[in-house]
Amino acid sequence: MLNAETLATQYVSGKAVEPTMREIMGFTQWVDSQYSYIERYVDFTSHEVEPDEMLWYWDSFARLRVSTAHNDHPYWAPDVNAKFRAIHDWHHIQGGFGFYLAGELCAAGYAMSTAPESIRWILWSEIALQAAAAIHTGQFQEQKLVRV
Repeated sequence: MLNAETLATQYVSGKAVEPTMREIMGFTQWVDSQYSYIERYVDFTSHEVEPDEMLWYWDSFARLRVSTAHNDHPYWAPDVNAKFRAIHDWHHIQGGFGFYLAGELCAAGYAMSTAPESIRWILWSEIALQAAAAIHTGQFQEQKLVRV
C-alpha cells in the first residue's frame, strides 16, 4: 500500500543513486519540452511560495508564481530545477491535484505519463518519494535520487 510512511522510508533509507549522463540529458530535455508550453505563464521569485499563495496568484493573475529559493540540486542546474518546479506546480493546478500525499502521487503519475520510460524513476523519486518524506517527517529531506 502506498502510504506516507512506506514511501518516506524508501526515500530516507534508500541509497542515493546517481543518474547516468543519458538520464540527466533525458530529464533536461523533458523539462525543456514541458516548460516550453507554460513559460509565458511563469513568474519566478526568490521568496518561498506556499501552495495557498501560488493558487491565489494563479486565480488572481493567471500567472504561476514559482519559488527559486533553495534551488540547489545535486544533478541539475538551478535553471533546470526551477523549470521543473514550475512544471510540477502547473500539474497541480491543471490537474486539480492537492498538496497532500494523494495529490502528490497524482502529480507524480501525471508527470510520469508524459515522460520517457528512462526518466520515470527520477520523477517518482523527485515528486512522490520526496513529498512523502517531507509529509511524514515534517521537514524537507536532503535531496537525492532513489530508484525503487
